[in-house]
Amino acid sequence: DYVITGCGTGEGAMLALNSFPGVICGHVEDPVDAYTFAHVNDGNAVALPFAKGFGWGGELNLEYIFEKLFGFGHGQGYPKERVVPEQRNKKILDGVRAIAFRDLSDILKDLDRDLVKGAFAGEHFAENFFSACKDEKLAATVKELMA
Repeated sequence: DYVITGCGTGEGAMLALNSFPGVICGHVEDPVDAYTFAHVNDGNAVALPFAKGFGWGGELNLEYIFEKLFGFGHGQGYPKERVVPEQRNKKILDGVRAIAFRDLSDILKDLDRDLVKGAFAGEHFAENFFSACKDEKLAATVKELMA
């Protein structure tokens, strides 16, 4: 799965996503950000600045961002001669994050119940979430919290 989100500057969305286990979100304003994030950081989410730099020609910037983000693979290092140290550093970061972050089910149970219920209250949340959720423990937690 890959998350594409954003907000006015993209910073708040990036910070919010990076607070969850298993998510590595980059802040992407232009095609160079997209390309280097895909190849160096090899994350699974990006946050775009929806209120910044998307005036005249904004659709071209967005098109080129997606082209660079998804058109050339991920985790190949940049520049190419740095692939080995970049991949080694990525594994180190992934190891640190795995130790530092808690299980999402545990996090959801510890958050304010009304806040969590509000987040799950969207008109199509249940049908979309449960049809795509691959984690049985997380699905059970969400069902419990929605009750």
